[in-house]
Amino acid sequence: MKITQLRNRIVVYFVGSTLLTSVLFGISSFFIAYNVEDQFFNDLLKDEVKLVQTQISQGQEPQPKLDFVHYVKYQALLPETVLTVLQDEPNRREFAGENGQHFHLFKLKDQSGFLIAEVSEHLVVRKFTEGMVYFLLIICAFACLIAMVMGFASYKISKRLLKPLDDIMDILTNAPVDKLPQGFANKFNNDEIGAFAKTLESALARIRAFISREQLFTRDVSHELRTPVTISQGALTLLKQTQLDEQQSSLVQRIDVAQQQIEQSLTILLALAREDTIGQGKSRLLLAIEQSVIQQYEHLSGKDIELNIDVGEQIEVPVAQTILLILLNNLLGNAFKYTTQGAITITFNNNTLCIEDTGQGIGNDAQAFIFEDGFKGENSQGLGLGLNIVKRLCEKLSLQYSLTSSESGTRVEIIF
Repeated sequence: MKITQLRNRIVVYFVGSTLLTSVLFGISSFFIAYNVEDQFFNDLLKDEVKLVQTQISQGQEPQPKLDFVHYVKYQALLPETVLTVLQDEPNRREFAGENGQHFHLFKLKDQSGFLIAEVSEHLVVRKFTEGMVYFLLIICAFACLIAMVMGFASYKISKRLLKPLDDIMDILTNAPVDKLPQGFANKFNNDEIGAFAKTLESALARIRAFISREQLFTRDVSHELRTPVTISQGALTLLKQTQLDEQQSSLVQRIDVAQQQIEQSLTILLALAREDTIGQGKSRLLLAIEQSVIQQYEHLSGKDIELNIDVGEQIEVPVAQTILLILLNNLLGNAFKYTTQGAITITFNNNTLCIEDTGQGIGNDAQAFIFEDGFKGENSQGLGLGLNIVKRLCEKLSLQYSLTSSESGTRVEIIF
């Protein structure tokens, strides 16, 4: 993604801030104008009040000097619109009347009456409101024009200043998936963006080294482990052909099962580590469950647990046998390990495999992280890898998975 949006936003911010400033300036202008006008009329009334109070103190008939100011001795003689408002707001001094009338009221001391001024013919701001609006609109348009020019200039400047960022993004975007870019930081100036490029190149170098170590580890595991596994498998085959007593045969059988698990796990885990495509296939679900139960059965030794399997004999799932066994071994292994009494139930309905146990359960806080790499519950006996392998295999095969748990047990579902 280019940084064009950021540059456009610079122009928008310039124009928007100018419009906002213009609107605030216009509102402030009207507010100041009206307040100045009101203060002017209040000052005129104060002068008239002094005159009228002087006349009253000298026993003369009160006579305001201005023709739009009138003396009213009793409140009841005030205009009806003024009286109506005074009932709710006795301290109000400005009133809007009918037919555009506008009144300013001032109460004399010692209940001497009121001075009321009808100023509708003298409202300067009201007469020039339309003209002021046009003037402010012109000012606003002119300011926006200036803002657009400044924004366009800023756009050009930002385009030049941000071009190195565009170059960095192009380098990262066009880099091959299997090869991180290197040696690009020296192309940039010794400024903030250059420092960012050097930091980014250093981070990519560390990532590249880490990936290289992981690739070498995967290759070494593939080479070094497969040879002893093959040798030990051959030795087991020869051992089975010798004369063994019952106990020795049982131990050899257990070693053979573990050997098969190692070979299965090695194949799938290397495929996951290399992000290889895992081969598709179909497997008889019940047969895989029986094999997994045999391989994990030692975890049930000495426990009073009822194992219930309700899976049709002919049911097939679209997962290769080896992968299905790894999934089942991790899920059944957990159920067998952490259930001390009660029952373990395995069912298959509506393309959903459900494994439910009556074990100690998983805490609510841990359930959100139970599928994460290396996460272990409080009572975990493993390395925190089993459920993460289940998660990665399900995601690789586009299978849905879920886990719910409480004090009464745990339920895991996989939808094929």
